[in-house]
Parts: sequence; structure tokens; C-alpha cells
Amino acid sequence: MTISTSPKSISIKQFFDRDSCTYTYLLVDPQTHEGAIIDGVKEQLKRDLQYIEELGIELLYAIETHVHADHISSAGLIRQKTGAKIVYSQAAGIKSIDIELSDGDELTLGQYHIKAISTPGHTAGCMSYYISGEAIGGVAFTGDTLLIRGCGRSDFQQGSSAVLYHSVTEKLFSLPEETVVYPGHDYNGNTSSTIAEEKQWNARLGKQKSLADFIDIMDNLNLALPKKINEAVPANEGCGINFNPNIYVHEDFSMTSLYQVWQQEDPDNLIVDNRTEEEYLIGHIPHSENIPLGTEPDHLEALKGFKHIYIYCHSGRRSQTALTNLAMMGLENITCVSHSGLPEWQALGYPIER
Repeated sequence: MTISTSPKSISIKQFFDRDSCTYTYLLVDPQTHEGAIIDGVKEQLKRDLQYIEELGIELLYAIETHVHADHISSAGLIRQKTGAKIVYSQAAGIKSIDIELSDGDELTLGQYHIKAISTPGHTAGCMSYYISGEAIGGVAFTGDTLLIRGCGRSDFQQGSSAVLYHSVTEKLFSLPEETVVYPGHDYNGNTSSTIAEEKQWNARLGKQKSLADFIDIMDNLNLALPKKINEAVPANEGCGINFNPNIYVHEDFSMTSLYQVWQQEDPDNLIVDNRTEEEYLIGHIPHSENIPLGTEPDHLEALKGFKHIYIYCHSGRRSQTALTNLAMMGLENITCVSHSGLPEWQALGYPIER
């Protein structure tokens, strides 16, 4: 789908990934042929590169609205193929990117300016993007923060219903009412909306819904976790480029599984506790090695000597990040406990060393 208000206005191509119901946007200044892609999906890389080549686009940016949990980003591969710079919110905490944006920062795309609007709540690092101009009016790419007649969930990745409410009502709803809204997803065949429509008809946030009512709605969604969350989140923390399904997909690997590994006492295996040193000293799995998150490069040579590395933390989040970091350094045969951590080990009555 192509949206363009006049031959001189910015061209917006909207693409759809059926598996994840994700919208990808390709923006092009018709005068300079400079372009940007927003929220590319790895499985659609060939499609997107074909359009970029056929249209003669000089791709400047691979922009992400947040760290996705339902698909793997193509940003890293796009950068490899085109030289585009990867753009994220500074609050997302992604290390392997080129441009970190804060609220109010702008990217230049030909004659246009893409303004970053920090809109956390779905995740802590969500960023929306706004473009305006005489020929285009105003358009907002809202990611998962504001959907058509809905919004993104707020129950994982440091999400917050209250923060999400304020991001939408105080920031996005303050944009001109004629602003066209292009969301990150849609599950009902919708392609776009406007700020005016969402202020009136959004089921979760419209008609001046109160914060208390919104929180009540969000607390009772009872949604299942995204199918790909355990592979998508750690992969996207590496911009999707170093994803290896043999490394990341261990959805059923639990503390019970780790206990079975621990019982083997195989010297070729290493169990890594990537919590802080203070947490480690309070109690840890016997014979595990403490490598706090972020210190992996200091231990790389030693880690290369093991055939398999198993990582755990307190809840599973840090272990997924550590797994990504090590994979980006070239290590393979890594498994992490992604759903739980030491509290479950203790609850199961397994031994603790202090």
C-alpha cells in the first residue's frame, strides 16, 4: 500500500507481515530519494530490499519503535546490505546501534524532519515518530503505543499501564487532530486512523477515559505471551543480526533441566550466574561462575574453553540478554533459563552455596 498526498510529498509505503500482523513502513523523499524503513521484519527482508533497489532509494535509517517481542527485526541485516544507520530510543538500552534518540530529537530525511516522541508504557523504550509538512499534513508512526481502537499491552518488558496512559493522552493526543496514525500492528484489517478518531473511538483510551478505568482494562486483558518472545527479545537486543535458533530457542529449558545438567558434573559444561556479585554472594548454584551482566567481554577467552554454557539469573530476563551478548561475540552452544531463576531453584529444594 502506498500513501502519498502529492507528487512532491513524502512517499509512505505500508507493508504487512501476516505471521506477526506487523506493519513496516518505507518512507522516501521523492526529490532526494533518501529513505527510511520503520520496524522491518526479518522474514520480509527480501521484499523490502527489492523495493529499495527498484525505487533507487538511498536508505539512511533503519528505525525501530521498540524492542519487539513478536518478531525478529531486520534492522541489523538492513544495515549490512544498505549501510543504513540503526535508530532506537536511548531508553531501549540497545548497544549495537548507530543513533540513540531522546524525546524531541529529529532525523533529517531530505526536506523532512522525523521527530522522536518518547512514548514508553508498552515497553520502557518505546518511541513514536512524527512528520509534518505543508504537502503532507502530519503523520505519526506510533508502534505498539497507540493502535487503531486500542493500544499495546503493558505487562512485560518494563511496561506500565500508567506510563502508557500518559504517553498517549499527554503526548500523542496532543498532536493535531488531523494527524494520520500509522500503527505497528493491526489484527482487524485496518491500515490507518487519525488522532481525532482515536480520541473519540479508541476503546481503551478514547472519550477522555480516566487513568483508573484504563488501568482496570489493562489489568484484565489476560493475554498469552507472544509466541516468539523468548527468541525475539534477545535477538532484537542484538538488532536481529546474530540470531541463531540453535542458541536462542530453548523455551522448555527450566531450573529442573539445569539441575539435571548440574548433576552430571561435566567439566566441559559451565553454569553461569549473571546476577550481580552482591546477589551471587547471598546464594548461588554450587560451582556456578559469577559473570555479571555486561562483563561478558572480560571472560570471553575463558568461556571459549567450554563445550556448553548454561546461564541463569533471578527471573530469566538478564540471562536472555547475556545470551545475546555472548552470541554476538561468536559463542555458540549457549542455553539460558528464560522463564525463571534462582528463586525456583530454591523452591525446588536444590542445593545453594553461599
